[in-house]
Amino acid sequence: MFSNDRSFDPDTLRVLQKVFDEAAAALPSDEQTQQRKAILALRILSLASSGETDPARLRTAALRAGVPAAGSEKHAT
Repeated sequence: MFSNDRSFDPDTLRVLQKVFDEAAAALPSDEQTQQRKAILALRILSLASSGETDPARLRTAALRAGVPAAGSEKHAT
């Protein structure tokens, strides 16, 4: 779970908010749930806390969070 060991300056918070907004908007409409958005937010904050600052890398990593690997979906039989 995310530990709030780090604080962010106002400029960084604006960048993180923009990254989150863009990532959330990029989700397919059926994935725009509160749970999926919470996963995005936690992933962005976790990466930023680890020192990642590039908005594109943050957005890409956040969108990959919680997405099953290709071929791992279970099919009804």
